[in-house]
Amino acid sequence: MPGLSSGSALRPGRIFRLIACLALALIAAARPAPAAAEQNAGLTFGSKAVLEALWPPAALAGAEAEKAGKRLESADLAPPARTEPQHALPVLPPGLRGSIRRVDAGGKKLVALTFDLCELADNAAGYDGAVVDALRREQVPATFFAGGKWLRSHSERAMQLICDPLFEIGNHAWTHGNFGVLDATRMREQVLWTQAQYESLREQIAARAMEKGVSPQEIAAIPALPRVFRFPYGRCRPEALELLAGLGLAAVQWDANSQDAGGGDGDSVAARVLAHARPGSIVLCHANGFGHGTAQALPRIIAALRGQGYTFVTVSQLLAQGRAEAKTECYADKPGDTVMYDTMFGDGTRHPKKK
Repeated sequence: MPGLSSGSALRPGRIFRLIACLALALIAAARPAPAAAEQNAGLTFGSKAVLEALWPPAALAGAEAEKAGKRLESADLAPPARTEPQHALPVLPPGLRGSIRRVDAGGKKLVALTFDLCELADNAAGYDGAVVDALRREQVPATFFAGGKWLRSHSERAMQLICDPLFEIGNHAWTHGNFGVLDATRMREQVLWTQAQYESLREQIAARAMEKGVSPQEIAAIPALPRVFRFPYGRCRPEALELLAGLGLAAVQWDANSQDAGGGDGDSVAARVLAHARPGSIVLCHANGFGHGTAQALPRIIAALRGQGYTFVTVSQLLAQGRAEAKTECYADKPGDTVMYDTMFGDGTRHPKKK
């Protein structure tokens, strides 16, 4: 190649990656920046063409062995390869600020199922593929709030979720930090490291998809960044809400708690969700291996709510359909019930030491 020594010649793989990056840059430049009021109105989140080009159905199916997590001998404190995302979101409009519990959609029977993918610094969480399989089988949209470290440690599964047009990916902090305790610098790291990790995975997807001949338009259907955030432990303070608003991330909590991380089985999980779900509800579940009975409960939840006339949507789709009901504080089921985690978990990034 003229102008390059033999030692610096571009390999085919690098050429493909360069082409993918250039194509995405041109697409991004051609698109107008979304208006603040429209930033959560996205109705599609991925590309079926990209998903099918990169993974056959067998590769998408969950495996029981992936569900279990494990405690690490020493905490993984390594930052992502890139600590600041290259893209930025518009500042949140007033109507999306605060801790969003549910959405007043004018009586429309809409409900958003959400699944946390938590991973602390001192553990490797799992992947509950049975949950994802059930959603795909029933063609139910959902939002996954993924920790940045989880995105890194489960990169292939994360990229599958990012590509799937059924699913929206939200930010769940880098190592599940407690935003009731962390200082401003560490709060910002927890948020931005996760945004940057997502962005890196999306670039990998783009490069692989270009190699498979997928069009740049299909690749561009995958969001550049997550646009919604969930506070670990359901814990925050005013400074944390202000930080998110400035970064363009809507803070999404829930009003229907499955309590699947607290034990129980499919029957109890389904009963709790069905007892609390109402029009505009946001349902909390887990898909990182710490949910008990979640996959078993899903078919019952889906069938029952559909039978009552409900339509399933992602969080951003729900936000686009009505008025967000937001609070000035964060909590699980009632105000003040998450303050105890400040003592139990401290900064939240590690499990408490056993006494």
